[in-house]
Amino acid sequence: MDPLEPSPAALPAPARFDRTRRVARWVTLASIFANALIGVWALAGSLGEVESRILASSLLITACGLVAVACGTAIPEGRLGPLPIVGIATAVPGFGLLIAGFWGNFGIDPVWQTGATLVAVAVFAAFASLLSAIHLQGRYRRLLPTAYTLAAAAGGFLVAVIWGYDPGDTWRLFGIAVVLLGATTLAAPIAARLRPAHEEPPPVRFCPYCGGEIDAARITACSRCGHRFRVVSR
Repeated sequence: MDPLEPSPAALPAPARFDRTRRVARWVTLASIFANALIGVWALAGSLGEVESRILASSLLITACGLVAVACGTAIPEGRLGPLPIVGIATAVPGFGLLIAGFWGNFGIDPVWQTGATLVAVAVFAAFASLLSAIHLQGRYRRLLPTAYTLAAAAGGFLVAVIWGYDPGDTWRLFGIAVVLLGATTLAAPIAARLRPAHEEPPPVRFCPYCGGEIDAARITACSRCGHRFRVVSR
């Protein structure tokens, strides 16, 4: 099936997902304007401790909304299975724990570590949801699973560091993974956008049924065995 065609299994998003995306959109827009107002306030004067916490909380709320909206783009078409829903489900408590940490001065490391871990899972889900909308053909399809693997590896490394892993010189491997991830992420949409608009299939010289020599077009019939077949590009 042509990847540009909608899958027959793709169904309209349930109403609850529509409501979730609508709420996430309004929360994100409201927090963006709130950030702008706080930024104007900061330029007009000086931010104290309370104002700084308000700004940090607003920025985290904005990030949470953006992650939820990004995950929501993959839900209507059923891309990536339950991963986008997992991303939304982990974004809310993850960012909530970080905001609570700002306001509560939590000295318990597991609170921050748990929040950061949930946020890392949500960000990975949002990244994969956005990238899964890119339709690639042929050998270029390998770019997507490669990007998913690199993103998961980089995120897993950061989570390990958050929970106390001493990276040492392995930061170099993390840097290499991030560079490759950036290159793969850029290459995927470029490969999708710059593919030939009318790519013709390669010429077929022999019948796939009997092996007789033919002069194939897109739809042809073998004069030797009578089978008909269609030639498509990949």
